[in-house]
Amino acid sequence: VTFLWRAAGSPAPESSEMPFTDVAVGSYCYEAVLWAVENGVTNGTTASTFSPNATCTRAQIVTFLYRSVK
Repeated sequence: VTFLWRAAGSPAPESSEMPFTDVAVGSYCYEAVLWAVENGVTNGTTASTFSPNATCTRAQIVTFLYRSVK
């Protein structure tokens, strides 16, 4: 989601409430993940995890792209 967030101009997320326990404040993807959740791009890998260091599957990438253009 970081590449989509950067392509969108790195907009500041409206919320600072991270729903995922595995995305630390200050991490490279923190704002991108917040933005992606706010914009319906992702729901995470579970209700409480995002898995920021996991490799994305093609299906996940297509889903992120599809959702990012609404």
